[in-house]
Amino acid sequence: MREYNFGHFLYILRSDAGLTQFQLGKLVGVSDKAVSKWENGVSKPQRDILYKLSEVLGVSIDELLSCKYHSCENENVKGVFATRKQLWSKALDAMHNRYSEFVPIEILNRFLSEKADIENTDMIVYFDFLSALVSEAKKNGEHIRIKGGVASSFVAYLMGATEVNPLKPHYYCPDCKRVIFDDRVKSGWDLPSINCSCSKTMRSDGHGIPFEVYHSDIQRNIALAVDVSPEFLLSAKKCAEEYFKECKIKTEERDGHICMITVTTQKSEQRILFFADDELAHYKLLEERTATSFDRVRFDTADILREFQKGNTDGITEFKSTFTKNMLEKVSPSLFNDLIQISGLSHAVGGWRDNAEALIQQGFSIGETIAYRDDVFNYVRKRMISKGFTDTGFAYKVMEDTRRGVYSKNGIPDEVEHHLRAVGTEDWFVDSVGKIGYLFQKAHGISYVRTAVILMWYKLHYPKEFNEIMML
Repeated sequence: MREYNFGHFLYILRSDAGLTQFQLGKLVGVSDKAVSKWENGVSKPQRDILYKLSEVLGVSIDELLSCKYHSCENENVKGVFATRKQLWSKALDAMHNRYSEFVPIEILNRFLSEKADIENTDMIVYFDFLSALVSEAKKNGEHIRIKGGVASSFVAYLMGATEVNPLKPHYYCPDCKRVIFDDRVKSGWDLPSINCSCSKTMRSDGHGIPFEVYHSDIQRNIALAVDVSPEFLLSAKKCAEEYFKECKIKTEERDGHICMITVTTQKSEQRILFFADDELAHYKLLEERTATSFDRVRFDTADILREFQKGNTDGITEFKSTFTKNMLEKVSPSLFNDLIQISGLSHAVGGWRDNAEALIQQGFSIGETIAYRDDVFNYVRKRMISKGFTDTGFAYKVMEDTRRGVYSKNGIPDEVEHHLRAVGTEDWFVDSVGKIGYLFQKAHGISYVRTAVILMWYKLHYPKEFNEIMML
């Protein structure tokens, strides 16, 4: 190992990770002086420290020793992980097929921003796997629920790993590919129907989910969690084993209800968790008994929303508890985004009682309250932009500290509050984030609400079958 090359490479890795010499030393158990000597070529780390450096900096031992990144075409990269370049091309083609060859700058910028963040990770492969799993489930008439923040990624949406579109609310024409962004609403489901200039009816989509909320999941290597029906658990396991057959994988089963697949590569060790959920089997039965498909349901209609306003939610996933019914009564949702906010608040710790509930009593709409970590990030970022700041570091910090309950436990530090005031945050916001102990990801909440409004459609159109299946 040539010390000068190693030192320079280590400096690049440390800088890219945003670590100081002191912080890197702490993480691997040495002093900042030792790190400085490595980077200056004066000395080199011992073998056991190399393993720690590999884990902290996200590179292989071989990459550290050779002082360069290995491309995904390297002969040591096996199976689907050697196809990352092709998968990025697949995502790009999907974007062009949906939004035309000349996509609006808002869409292109989102794609390129995500690519810059995750191109050197294996996430594109896992998005493709989830898409393959979705296809396998549909082929078998099964339902799956991909949990967590995957739907925060536009690339994941393009790959078919999620049905939630994280772009800002917009119209798009499936024929001429025209796109119109519309900031009057927070959810594309609330956009009124319009015709395109080519005379076709435009479709609406988008929920304004920032990709930044998914950063912490990627950085902490959070497991991919997927709910499946008990009957599909074995098939899901086989799908994963087949997809990653040329890779190093380990399969563990627990109590017949949980299956964990661990995929190990040079870059990471990723866990995929499958959980058996009886309710998903009910969805399949509901489709079979009514000879209809979830995919064909037009759920964003006024009659569906009225049923939620009435509190007619018995048997409706996510909205059947006494707690959520109480929220529905107090909010009287007039928008689908209101339902999305209610879902987030039902999972938040310290988000509703003495917080959003009190704000609504003061005249706030539920759409103005904090229901998700995304709401915190978007609120702070918007005010920072109005003050001329384009970087999102401070907004991300406030979001992360809020969703982890740092402020509710220890109070908001004077410095943080000072900066919040300086960018124009209002009193209610500072007070609200100081009470919150945990916040959901909006992507997850939207997925739940999508299922809920589809189930409401069945309740309205097939009450007998719905009651027999979902009211057990």
